Amino acid sequence: MKKYSILFMIVVFLNSMLYAADLGVGISAWYADWKMERKSSTEGGTVNMDEVLYIGPSIAYQFSDNWSTTLVALATPQKYTWEMGTERMELRRYDVDLALNYQINRYIKVFGGGKYLAFAYHNKTNGKDGIHHALGPGGGISFTMPLITNVYLLANLSGLYIYGKQQEEQTTGDQSINFYEIGANGSMQLAYYIPSVAVTLAAGYRYQYVESHYTENSSANPDLEHTFKGFTVLLVKSFDL
Repeated sequence: MKKYSILFMIVVFLNSMLYAADLGVGISAWYADWKMERKSSTEGGTVNMDEVLYIGPSIAYQFSDNWSTTLVALATPQKYTWEMGTERMELRRYDVDLALNYQINRYIKVFGGGKYLAFAYHNKTNGKDGIHHALGPGGGISFTMPLITNVYLLANLSGLYIYGKQQEEQTTGDQSINFYEIGANGSMQLAYYIPSVAVTLAAGYRYQYVESHYTENSSANPDLEHTFKGFTVLLVKSFDL
């Protein structure tokens, strides 16, 4: 499944480059907290981590009246801090979307593509490093509502079903555990387009929920629930090609 997802993402990106008519390049940011909950009767617990900044490129190719592709790749330069009891970890998170979009009409768009979620962590208590990463399909629907001249309300709903692996350093050799994740994402933004410079500015709020289900040794690796929420900002410059 992961191989097919990667192939699909490459085909979408190459196809958009071959037929691109309009290009949008910008920066996307998300200032979000993180609540992680262990779902176990013996090792359960919830950790609330303070907000950090996600930032990264946002690229869109419009290659026909109805079809386009988008790439948004976010990462956290500053690390989250996870603490439970005497254990303390630092985590850096990644959130990447590559989608093929179809514009049904001026108000509604549907999309599907590849989703990559990951967090790399360093355990400050025992000095071990690890990574929890997953890749797979995602899709959803978005809405655009004109309010006044050059001002729009944007809303987005999407879901994901991805497969991954958690790898961690061990004294007896690296440990690897498979898992799958299901999740949902919702966002709303107010956007303003400046025609004289072909720039779009947007600000809003985003919510993301993800469940991690381990498929092996589940007693030692309880399922996890992740909740992320916070304010978003987007700046995009448009070009006619």
